[in-house]
Amino acid sequence: MQACSTGSALGVRLARSGPFVRDVARRHPRMPSVAHIPLHRLYFTSFTTASWVALGPARAPWSIASPPSTSIPAATSPRSAALRSGPMSAPLRGPGSGTWRTAQGPSVLLLPHHAIGVRGAAAAAGSESEGTPVELPPASPDAVAADAVAATVAESPTFQPLPLATTTGGTPIHPGSPNGYKLPPPEIAAIVDAPAQPSLSYSPDRKTFLQLTRPPSLPPIFEMSRPELKLAGLRVDPELYARSKMSYYTGISIVPASEVVPAPPDKCRQLIGFPAGSWINYVSWSPDGTHIAFTIRSPGGPGDPPRGPLELWLADPATGTCRPALRPPPPATTTTVAAPAVSMPLGLPYRGLNTVFDDYAWLDDDTLVAAVLPEGLMAPPPRPTTPPGPKISDNTAGKKAQNRTWPDLLKDEYDMAVFEHFGVSELLRLDVRTGEAVVIGPPRMYIDVDPSPDGRYLLITWLERPYSTAVPCGRFPRRTQLWRRDGTLVRELAALPLAENIPIAFNSCRAGPRGISWRDDAPAEVYWIEAQDGGDPAVDVSPRDVVLALAADDAADNPAVQPRQLAATDLRCGGVAWCDGGLAILFESWYKTRRSVWWRFSPDRPHEPKTVIFDRNYEDVYSDPGSPLTRRTRWGTYTIARVTPDPVTLAALGEAAAAAAAAAAAAAAVADAATGNGATSTDNNGSGGGVRKVVTASGLGSGAGTWLLMSGSGASPEGNKPFLELMHLESGETHRLWQSQPPHYEAMGSFMSDTDPEAPLTVEGMSLMLTRESASDPPQSFLTTFHDAGRRCEERRVTDFPHPYPQLRDLRREVLRYPRSDGVMLTATLYLPPGYDQATHGPLPCIVWAYPREYKTKEAAGQMRRSPHQFTSIGSTSPTLWLTRGYAVLDGPTLPIVADVQEGSETKADANEGAKAPEPNDTFVEQLTDGARAAVTEVVRRGVADPARVSVGGHSYGAFMTANLVAHAPDLFAAGIARTGAYNRTLTPFGFQNEERTLWQAPEVYNRMSPFMMADKVSKPLLLIHGEDDSNPGTFPLQSERFYQALKGHGATCRLVLLPHEGHGYGAYESIMHTLYEQDQWIERYAGYGRSDPGYLTDDTAGGSEGSSSD
Repeated sequence: MQACSTGSALGVRLARSGPFVRDVARRHPRMPSVAHIPLHRLYFTSFTTASWVALGPARAPWSIASPPSTSIPAATSPRSAALRSGPMSAPLRGPGSGTWRTAQGPSVLLLPHHAIGVRGAAAAAGSESEGTPVELPPASPDAVAADAVAATVAESPTFQPLPLATTTGGTPIHPGSPNGYKLPPPEIAAIVDAPAQPSLSYSPDRKTFLQLTRPPSLPPIFEMSRPELKLAGLRVDPELYARSKMSYYTGISIVPASEVVPAPPDKCRQLIGFPAGSWINYVSWSPDGTHIAFTIRSPGGPGDPPRGPLELWLADPATGTCRPALRPPPPATTTTVAAPAVSMPLGLPYRGLNTVFDDYAWLDDDTLVAAVLPEGLMAPPPRPTTPPGPKISDNTAGKKAQNRTWPDLLKDEYDMAVFEHFGVSELLRLDVRTGEAVVIGPPRMYIDVDPSPDGRYLLITWLERPYSTAVPCGRFPRRTQLWRRDGTLVRELAALPLAENIPIAFNSCRAGPRGISWRDDAPAEVYWIEAQDGGDPAVDVSPRDVVLALAADDAADNPAVQPRQLAATDLRCGGVAWCDGGLAILFESWYKTRRSVWWRFSPDRPHEPKTVIFDRNYEDVYSDPGSPLTRRTRWGTYTIARVTPDPVTLAALGEAAAAAAAAAAAAAAVADAATGNGATSTDNNGSGGGVRKVVTASGLGSGAGTWLLMSGSGASPEGNKPFLELMHLESGETHRLWQSQPPHYEAMGSFMSDTDPEAPLTVEGMSLMLTRESASDPPQSFLTTFHDAGRRCEERRVTDFPHPYPQLRDLRREVLRYPRSDGVMLTATLYLPPGYDQATHGPLPCIVWAYPREYKTKEAAGQMRRSPHQFTSIGSTSPTLWLTRGYAVLDGPTLPIVADVQEGSETKADANEGAKAPEPNDTFVEQLTDGARAAVTEVVRRGVADPARVSVGGHSYGAFMTANLVAHAPDLFAAGIARTGAYNRTLTPFGFQNEERTLWQAPEVYNRMSPFMMADKVSKPLLLIHGEDDSNPGTFPLQSERFYQALKGHGATCRLVLLPHEGHGYGAYESIMHTLYEQDQWIERYAGYGRSDPGYLTDDTAGGSEGSSSD
């Protein structure tokens, strides 16, 4: 088990994983989810997405275009008309209906179709729900004029009407409320409402997989607004004893690996026996694949069981039947959260899980250990009605402790008590076959429970007092111990004190042992890293880090045995990738120089010197060698895949060596004839960058030495072309087995032929999962088997997902390359609407959406980092949604902020004692505006963008960028959209983004970069949107609130939208739809076709009067 720092506990976890995939496998991004809706004043509420079918005249213009938006009158409603209905008279199951009509035309009857469990306003199927019709206001003169422009586009035969939007449940609000949630145009809503694809989890033997069903829609604001505790940097759901706002799955089915996903229903064995409608998390296979474990929880909607701690369930893959393993007691049995253990029907105890920090892990094929609620846990402590005293922070010792602006910190002793209540758990060992359950760990704040690969030992970490009100819980005192599986102590490995003074600098770290984990290639050997500089990168010391290891059996047999040193680094150690006793790869890097070094060493012979594999600048993506592939071991861990030579591959390599030798001889002869000097031949083998050694008879061609499989992005000036190649570790020679080729973008993934961990891995016959996509086709997976050293591959389709938004299948996508004024090459992706013809439609309004990044050198900043052949994935708040509205979109234009703007400046700084090398942000504003000007100039030069209708937008640091651009380059943009940004850098005084200097060290940089200081210079309309519960350090909602007040005070045209219960990213259906509505209205009004709602803004909005919207 591992503490989930993001709190997003979605589904599939690898039972064990290698260093390259462990964090990815166990920390999943939140995915769209759905919830039950309260029945108060619902009109059309479906528990699944409802497809609305128009039965009225098809010629009604509002059904395909974009008239003014109305408030959402109910949980689900098409945006393009007003609802004629009243409050619900009684809930019912069956089709609901309603009459919609507009000021322009006749009424249309809309029926929800394919709805499940509809609870609507109608009294009977097909009946009308009477009420007062709400008419759309007439179009304004400006909108009428803009409609003429829109009509020119709409009349083009290639701009076909889009279907009515699919809508899902939302908050029941009063129709027509001026501050209510509103829907965007239906063509945008239709894409946001597109169904989600299932996730897959293969069994260890690769014969079956789990098809995990995602919710059909985004969660409603009702679900997002449940009670939430903000404790020490965590957000906790007090009813679930889990992280709040977790995403989830709605179903699990077992499918033969031979089927294509999405599999037909008759090929899917649904898991049965657990409560219907449950939400599912933490899905995993047992190491041998004989059990499936998962957790369930109640949605907590009307008619559902009460919400409570997660239950652990087990499924039999052979039959699909499920049974409970751990579950909380029925509410009626006790007044406490967890009652004393009593027998369940299957002989298992009444214990709910506590997943605030951890969940469960498999010890072996039939045994797992879980974090459960302590026996007899009582209700949370009540807040004192009378303050016990003042809140005092003390630094009388004069210690230096600089910290970021952390959110959700503990404030007082009461917060600490609540933090302990919800974080404490017991460790329970459970035999899933016999039902035997034994508590092996007393109540503590366990944050990580990690079984050894062979399951005989445990690494246990928990938090201890004293807690802090200055830093989040990740820096609280912690203790790590090595236990036997029965819970007895073997040795304490670390007792780390409170860490309030970690330097705010790249490559800083906590003093003491860090990264304590198991070697993936050994049954039970623990290793860790210790900083020799106290965690401070400013300290000059060699070595900077050491890697230590300790065999658990040795520690158990001899309490006095000391750990052995495996390796040391002069840069900051980033970890170890394990292969076997003779091979491991050590990673070290340093931010200031962007240097990355890979070392080869022998764990079983640490006295032997380590050797360099790669030593490179990690910003230089053209020289990126990729990463070694890993394969599954007999313990379920993942180690570096060592390839065994096979006759077919050796023959192919011999041919390659002969060809390379002939090419080298020919090149040498030409060079000798031209210059009289010898020449050394190299071959980049199609990589597009970097120098690679050719295959020779003494290297790969010999069959001797160590062979690895390297997979990388294949970055080149022509774009990314992922590759798979053999690498001879001793010589560094490579042989390319496979590389993506136009017009597709392909990438190799996991091994699928590693079901027998003891069998040698050969290139001949090996199978991997490949993904393939193109500019017009979504990613699909294929099982790819290699033959003849990669010259022949067999493929079997694994997925056949439909196009998620067929209305945009024919969009135009082009990767642009253009120079900045100082010669730095920039990149952007230009999107044009389907059917766009430049001669017919002319320049379009254009949306520029970007995010600036810092680089060390101009060369790295100008490199190509994308592919023209990738599919356009459209997120729920993506700017490419506006392709459906007839806009051009310039997505992701690179806006590099480079340190060495003036050539030779670093060299001069090095030569002059006391001189400081330039930092990227020293010229942030100049480089930002220069890059933006180059981007706008390029799309205007191409004739696809109207220079008078270019808007700019961004999220987080992109919002910060947007505010700076409308302040410093008002001639470039007609309007700006800034979502969830920070605008006053004096409120982040100890550094931000990649800026390491403090406000007091570089006050002029902080002030010049702060758009707040330029509020009096903002002359273009600026829309500010922010989540009221933003937990991202540095982007508190206060940033947007204060910036809005500054803009308003100087008469700027501005609008502030605060989204309740939303964080740094937005998740609720209503929040996302209203965000899109606001963006559409803002762009339409100030930089688009003028199709905005005449009632969208009051006269006060312009000129800085009251124009904010708190939602």
